[in-house]
Amino acid sequence: LNFLVIGDWGRNGFYNQSLVASQMGRVGELLDIDFVISVGDNFYNTGLTGVKDPKFTTSFSRIYTAPSLQKPWYTILGNHDYMGDALAQLDPAMTQRDSRWYCRREFELRRSLSCESSVDLFFIDTTPFIDEYWMPNATQTFDWRGLAPRQEQLRSQVEASDAAFTLLASSRATWKIVVGHHTMHSFGRHGDSVELLDQILPVLEAHDVDAYINGHDHCLEHIKHSDSKITFITSGAGSKSWQGIRPATVANGLHFAYDGQGFVSASVGRSSFLLEFYDAFGNVLHTTHLRK
Repeated sequence: LNFLVIGDWGRNGFYNQSLVASQMGRVGELLDIDFVISVGDNFYNTGLTGVKDPKFTTSFSRIYTAPSLQKPWYTILGNHDYMGDALAQLDPAMTQRDSRWYCRREFELRRSLSCESSVDLFFIDTTPFIDEYWMPNATQTFDWRGLAPRQEQLRSQVEASDAAFTLLASSRATWKIVVGHHTMHSFGRHGDSVELLDQILPVLEAHDVDAYINGHDHCLEHIKHSDSKITFITSGAGSKSWQGIRPATVANGLHFAYDGQGFVSASVGRSSFLLEFYDAFGNVLHTTHLRK
């Protein structure tokens, strides 16, 4: 199973978005990818205004034009997507505009590798978990339709997560991968998301998740702590980047970080999970193998 991961990208081709898209097309052809994962913040700066917003065309359909990228795009929402019409990206009308588009708050994707091995990917909506977005003095406005008020949102989010985590608990897949927008561990500008570390990470640890893949910080990162089974992958470098990486070493869990534009490829087999990190020129910056 081969796929690409990109995040934090939709800027009408600017900030090297088009350059990254070109290299994604090249790598996608080499790997014969099955799909693309977008980890949110799909349209800057404030999401879409509605299902007819031209940014969907100018930042997505006209940018990712390579033949290899004409595969399903499994997409979740980021915090910037919630600053516009969040429901627009979830609307089936977007799939009518571009058949590749598949966006939901939470969903599961199961793929078989062989008769005895499989991959389960669990996509979760992390934005409503972040406390600062709900503060009365927040400088941004978020589209919480269907989730607000806060206590109802928390209850609905936990219930939705419980449903997803019930599936996670019952999963017998060889590889379990969770995808969300916000970081759990990061040395980028935003850093760790304490709400996810408190509420989500213990569940992932309990159910033997192999990797958590996210965006939010506009960089590429590979983080693995010696006392955890989970590998943390940040791929939020789809366009505007260069926001800074804090100094860290392997002792802190940081195995690789790149403060620039790029994307990640993943190749999952029965006993190995290969991740490669590319810059905007298609150079392989870092490679890591997870093994069973």
